[in-house]
Amino acid sequence: MARLVYASQRYVENPMLSLIVPVYNTPVSLLTRALQPFIDQQYSDMEVILVDDASQSLEHSEVHALLERLKTSVSLFRHSRNGGQNAARQTGVNNAKGQYIAFLDSDDYLDPHEFDKVLHGMHTVHADIYGYNYIYIDGTGNELFRHGMAMQKSEMLDKHEAVRKAAQLWPWIFARDLFRADSLYGEIPVGEDLVSVIPLLIRASSIYGINAYPYHYVCNPHSVMQTTSATDRLRIIQGFDHLMAALGPEEEEYQPEVEWQAIEHVLYWEPRHILREQGPLPRAELRQIRNWMNRAFPQWRKNRYLMSDSLAHEMGFKLLIGGHYRIYRMINHLRHK
Repeated sequence: MARLVYASQRYVENPMLSLIVPVYNTPVSLLTRALQPFIDQQYSDMEVILVDDASQSLEHSEVHALLERLKTSVSLFRHSRNGGQNAARQTGVNNAKGQYIAFLDSDDYLDPHEFDKVLHGMHTVHADIYGYNYIYIDGTGNELFRHGMAMQKSEMLDKHEAVRKAAQLWPWIFARDLFRADSLYGEIPVGEDLVSVIPLLIRASSIYGINAYPYHYVCNPHSVMQTTSATDRLRIIQGFDHLMAALGPEEEEYQPEVEWQAIEHVLYWEPRHILREQGPLPRAELRQIRNWMNRAFPQWRKNRYLMSDSLAHEMGFKLLIGGHYRIYRMINHLRHK
């Protein structure tokens, strides 16, 4: 259950864009950084929606004082019970008035100059979804690397490539009518973005990539992504089961791309994270991963992207998808001695 607890006087009737910011125990200093572009200038054609997911340590008076500083239309909803990040995002979607929906995590932030390029692109080219590039930042503000699907130029994107490569919700801007009541799956601690973004991309008629770097993703070693247990990481399988149930027969042409996502995330990324943990090899969990993959995608070894994707030619990838976990762990240990 969510209730509106703050609404600014700068009401916008039909904004082009609604930016949704889920909040949970976010320090006000980080929230200020996330909202700084909207403090510094007025965006007359958008709204910012914050959703407090039943925070336990959020200073409400400080947050309200912060929101008073925004020059852009802003509202704050509060959950009575914690539902997770995607539940907060869904509340934002349900209350959004914008033609398009974008997401910003409360500990990340936007470059206003680059964000203006995105807005200009949206006014220039019509599409159901817009994508933009992003920069990974460490905790001290140093740039780690850049990534995205429009790093060379702005252009219409191939939908199959977008489905194959997308893993997060926040580098995309979605037409609001692409969302359904259950679009944002939130029953798993890892992979909720991945299994939510793919159906949205498949439903789109057009996807336009904008050559801009507005989004700064702050890498946090204490985040859920980095600290989730091996057992909870296995629940990404549950997410893929939900994803495949959500896709209809008319979306079967994207099966190779969905299968590749399962290969990359279920057979590679999750075992890679699991094997970072010290102690005995988690054989039961790793066996469960492989058994599920063989049942869900019995022909995965013939996936076309195992030949064409650059990741598939890396030694670590080959070892993990081949089930050579002990060798992978031994080599990884020697590399970091």
